[in-house]
Amino acid sequence: MAFDCIDKIISRSFRQYGRFLARHPLPFLLLSILVAGGLGSGLYFLDTESSVEDLYTPDDGRGKTERAYVQQHFPTNDSTSFQATRLINLGRAANVIITSKASDDNVLSSTTLAAIDSLNTAIKGIQAEVSGKNYSHADLCSKWGTQCQVGGEDFLDFALRKNDSTAISYPRTVLPGGSAVFSAGTLGKPTLKTGTDVVEKAKSFRLDYYLRMDSPSDDKLSEKWELAFLSYMAAFKSNFITVCYGTFGALESELAALTTSVIPLFSITFAVLITFSILSCMMLDMVRTKPWLGMLGVLSSGMAIVASIGLCLFCGVKFNSVVASMPFLALGIGVDDLFVMLAAWRKTHPGGSVEERMGETYAEAAVSITITTVTDGLAFGIGAITPIPAVRIFCIFTLTAVIFDYLFQITFFGACMVYIGHREKGNRHATTCMRVPTPEEAKDRSGCFRAMCTGNAMAGVDGNGEYHGSDHAIMVFFRKYFGPVITKWWVKAIVLLIYGAYLGCAIWGCTQVRQGIRLSRLAPDDSFVVDFFDKQDQYYFGEYGPRVAVIITEPLAFWEESTRDQVEKLLAKFEDTDFTFGRTESESWLRDYLAFVNQYSGVIPGLSAATKSSFLSNLSDPFLKNAAFERYALDIEFNGDKSAILSTRFFVQTKNIINSDREQDMMLKMREIADSMSIKTMVYHPNFIFYDQYIIILPNTLQNLGIATATMFVVALVLVPHPVCSVWVTLSIASICTGVVGYMTFWDVNLDAISMINIIMCIGFSVDFSAHITYAFVSCTEKNRNARAVFALYSLGMPILQGALSTILGVSALSTSVSYIFRTFFKTMFLVILLGALHGLVILPVVLTLLGPPCCQKRDKGKKSDRVGPQVNPGHPVDMPSHPYNPKPPQEHINRQPQGYAMPSRYTPQYMEANNPLNDAKMTTYLQHLNGRNHAPSHGPYNDSPSYKPYNDSPSYRPYNRDSSPGQISMPKACKEVSVIFRK
Repeated sequence: MAFDCIDKIISRSFRQYGRFLARHPLPFLLLSILVAGGLGSGLYFLDTESSVEDLYTPDDGRGKTERAYVQQHFPTNDSTSFQATRLINLGRAANVIITSKASDDNVLSSTTLAAIDSLNTAIKGIQAEVSGKNYSHADLCSKWGTQCQVGGEDFLDFALRKNDSTAISYPRTVLPGGSAVFSAGTLGKPTLKTGTDVVEKAKSFRLDYYLRMDSPSDDKLSEKWELAFLSYMAAFKSNFITVCYGTFGALESELAALTTSVIPLFSITFAVLITFSILSCMMLDMVRTKPWLGMLGVLSSGMAIVASIGLCLFCGVKFNSVVASMPFLALGIGVDDLFVMLAAWRKTHPGGSVEERMGETYAEAAVSITITTVTDGLAFGIGAITPIPAVRIFCIFTLTAVIFDYLFQITFFGACMVYIGHREKGNRHATTCMRVPTPEEAKDRSGCFRAMCTGNAMAGVDGNGEYHGSDHAIMVFFRKYFGPVITKWWVKAIVLLIYGAYLGCAIWGCTQVRQGIRLSRLAPDDSFVVDFFDKQDQYYFGEYGPRVAVIITEPLAFWEESTRDQVEKLLAKFEDTDFTFGRTESESWLRDYLAFVNQYSGVIPGLSAATKSSFLSNLSDPFLKNAAFERYALDIEFNGDKSAILSTRFFVQTKNIINSDREQDMMLKMREIADSMSIKTMVYHPNFIFYDQYIIILPNTLQNLGIATATMFVVALVLVPHPVCSVWVTLSIASICTGVVGYMTFWDVNLDAISMINIIMCIGFSVDFSAHITYAFVSCTEKNRNARAVFALYSLGMPILQGALSTILGVSALSTSVSYIFRTFFKTMFLVILLGALHGLVILPVVLTLLGPPCCQKRDKGKKSDRVGPQVNPGHPVDMPSHPYNPKPPQEHINRQPQGYAMPSRYTPQYMEANNPLNDAKMTTYLQHLNGRNHAPSHGPYNDSPSYKPYNDSPSYRPYNRDSSPGQISMPKACKEVSVIFRK
């Protein structure tokens, strides 16, 4: 059965392209540089998006729809009618949380209160200079009437002036004038006298300075004052109090600063990967060593990063702090592709021309990186449809980087390979480019000269023109030690037990996953914003949570008793939950209005609510004209002549909202009740816009995983040359993704926009780790499953390790970041690579030995000798029977160089060293031979030209025959050799 028709078409096309590139490298080199430079000019338009709402809340979140309704029907005016409990947006404000330095930690002591009062006076005196004019807090503050609104200031004045006979109550304190203040919003962690609501002491004191932002000019001035406030507080010192401070705008400023903070880490990563690439490309032979290619490969990835960012900026896609982690990933992918290309080059016969070697290099390597680019690109393309902007923008930038990385690898890097190939062909030194003698020619020179100034481009080619190779030490380890050990029955049992434990813990971790990202985690760990949010969570997001608006969106006849009963039952539903206090903490203009009528109906003439006219007229005046109730005017929407109430709102007080789970559950419960009411109702709080990410992150993650997994299954089914591979690829994806999601919970990583990005990436990398081991297993013709597993590990163990190492090196610098965003990127990426490598090297081989499918090739029927096919020397990869150092072999043996085991990913046999016998003899050749290609028409890279002439007519050439000569082995015997090692 031949399932590799598409693979062959891609390979054949790239062979021709590689030969064309070898003939014309300069245009590809210059064009790549010009494209990268031209698109890189888009960095001039670098525009960073740092809005928390615009990045981390879903585009179609219900909270935004609810806010739009509130803005339309209950507009605010910060200049004259500001109420902190009726905020539509979180707005502009400066906030301080004060703790005492005294031994008792009591902020209500006279000394501490005096220090707080002094700080309050200083803050209100801060001035911001704009266009030569100074603006103080009084010039920019939000007002109720003519009075600036400072949260906690009324309570502070009362606490400073109260005598010993006056008590401070919690959660509400009655002021001398009879009005009450919400002391629970000012005092943190109070200690109450036993059995009373009287406060003995408290650990923190909060003040909130609200600023105007109704008009763009006010918003700009308020922003300048916030900056002046932050500058003042950064230098503030006191012997009596400790102050943590913040503004909502400061969070966005800190988020924007993350982009520049990652530059040193990127520089470190760039240097590490250059070093790693150079060392990986170096050899002891000064002609065949290619350190410059290692550097140029990393440079190619850098060009892709610059070009992708520039193109996205040209297209109007804004950069953000999450995208700042993209270059680390793009570098890792680019270095992987570099290794694929270089390893494929080293497999080619050194006696061939540069054009021929480039054709063969592209025939194998380009197929691999093409299909890898397709799978990674599809994963990021699917991620780009998510409604969370931070994820979508990251996927757009990364998808563009992956595409450019691929394009520059097959153009710029390929052109560089051509020039360095010509240097190698001329036996020139890798550094000086001067011709150097071979080690044999310099055997009389010093050891230092022979080590540093000699080389042989034809090393490994014997007198017959046959190319000899040798195994890499890691490949030997997998073949002789790791593979035989892991296929022992007792080792399999241990692996399966460990895998069962792994899967069980992963599934349990998935059930414990925490959703959403806390705002405090967006800023760097050492930011003052984090300290403020931590104190806020510690002292204030506890017993008393957000005050949620319950909005009735249809006109009701409130003057009718039945309607009022319906409204009361509606409010009772909201008040009687695990997330809310009872009616004592709610705000209802209807309740207060009816109580007002009952109390003063005998005092105020005509005060009644029995009829429509009396209800509406007395509601407007005197009720809403009373200073104690005038705030309720913001909660009622009348029609033009005030003859009907079009919509209205009430407020319920939530409790014990201490974490993201409670936030999500509270919001869902409120919406569930609202949706179940016969009266059209909605609920709203500004935080709901951010809470929406909690309810959308899991469904979108599962949706993306499902779409991506199904897509990868189809891609594997089409491109990987065996349908059984697609099943194992899908199962491996599911297992790896389950592990990543489950174990990231144990590593203090939430399921949020950041980790969601990496889970999407997990799909692409899972394909790389699983497809090739599975395909190598089913491709081996040995009936012994253990031997086939050893063969697969021998063939692909080293490239999997090398690819995993380069990717981890690419993101390792992020582990030291002070940002949760970048640390989360490292943690989830590390889990993806670690679990993927373990599946590819341990779990999957063991499972395949037990449940593995049959090989993908059918043996020819007939004599055994006829089924063997052309013979191959395991130490002499003669997969090029017409190589130029032999005369033209008999017609029956002239065929194209085998395309080989062109795996659809970066983790391919091309990763292995050039000197690899089984790479050519046991893997690359046998698929072609077993498919009956040994009698193909005469054509190939060395004789497809009519003018072809062999390089020499050495009489030592021995034509290939069907009889195994000493040192030669056919593909079936190749697997059997591994089987023998296993049995030993």
